[in-house]
Amino acid sequence: MRILMLAPRVPYPPDHGAALRNLYLLRWLGVRHEVTLAGFGNPNDEEASRALRQSAHRVEIVPPPRRGPTDRLRVLFGSIGADLAYRLWSPAMIGRLRALLAEETYDAVQIEGLEMVALWNAARGDSRAAVIFDEHNAEYVLQASAYLASRAAGDWPGAVYSWIQAGRLRRFERQTLRSARRVIAVSEQDRAALRRLAPDVQPALIPNGVDTGYYTPLERVASHQVVLFIGKLDYRPNLDAMDWLTSQIWPRVRAAAPSARLLIVGRDAPARILRVGGRDGIEVIGPVADEREWFARADVLAVPMRMGSGVRLKVVQAMATGTPVISTTLGMSGVGARDGVHASLADTAEEFAARTVEALENPKLRADLARNGRELVVREFDWHVLLPELDRIYQSITSPTTT
Repeated sequence: MRILMLAPRVPYPPDHGAALRNLYLLRWLGVRHEVTLAGFGNPNDEEASRALRQSAHRVEIVPPPRRGPTDRLRVLFGSIGADLAYRLWSPAMIGRLRALLAEETYDAVQIEGLEMVALWNAARGDSRAAVIFDEHNAEYVLQASAYLASRAAGDWPGAVYSWIQAGRLRRFERQTLRSARRVIAVSEQDRAALRRLAPDVQPALIPNGVDTGYYTPLERVASHQVVLFIGKLDYRPNLDAMDWLTSQIWPRVRAAAPSARLLIVGRDAPARILRVGGRDGIEVIGPVADEREWFARADVLAVPMRMGSGVRLKVVQAMATGTPVISTTLGMSGVGARDGVHASLADTAEEFAARTVEALENPKLRADLARNGRELVVREFDWHVLLPELDRIYQSITSPTTT
């Protein structure tokens, strides 16, 4: 089949969750089909182009649009549309897609994430390509969780914004689900949320996975009571998690374990995260070339998420490397981990700190969590286990009876 794949950012380098997912999907499809990849990025990045052409027949890279606070306020107060629908609005990308559709006839278009949908709708014309919509998050659920977390934290501007966006996203997301030939969800929780939004749609399930041959059990650096947080640091759910961790959880950990250290790994750290570095055992590492080295240095991974949806790649990566995970229930969404068996779960600052200290001081608990977590990920989240479902999806769209 000829497939057009649309990505919010070209998946190279694969340095964050969406890019990793998209890269593995692209590689799988590229072996079986003729794929054109269109996404935002640096058109002059020859390394990225070469890497992506190993899987894609054709790669089209468009510079990302510039969009500031004024643009977001204009959408918030000047329209009834969801902010996410306009986040990557780009006449240049629409023009490129129209040119591709004029040159090629595609059997299917695979849209990676809700923010690319409006661009496809503007460009598609009379294309009869079957739309495969890969929903990376149940976005209305993510904003609803952001509303609750912001309200609880007393962040009323953030709470009001998320309340408005949750309602707008319900409408846009429902329309998108019903217009697609097939929908893919990344967790059972997200699939249930999408069914509530559009009961006539039956999403397929392809969770975020991990290459368990690449993320293997690591030779651990000698324990020095090291806690790791890893993620894209300007992403709102991660930023909220970091604020909660550093202000409410970490002081309790240090009171019980004065030598404990917190390493913060990830790109795009805002000023308020950088400011916590250098005090109370906190070190902001920033972006890294290979996160496995940092998993090896950590005694536990902290996942204090209070917003979001889907399966977090950092969780399954950590479990694959044998790094014990301390998480909120939401942070382990979609993984099916049992508390005390595959991970330690806690939903208050007091409980989270206590579970963290317990793991730091108990080598046997860490070893049990590491072993059981690895076994769960190998069995259920290796990409080779998950991606055959993508073949079944594409086989199904050749049937005229598919809805």
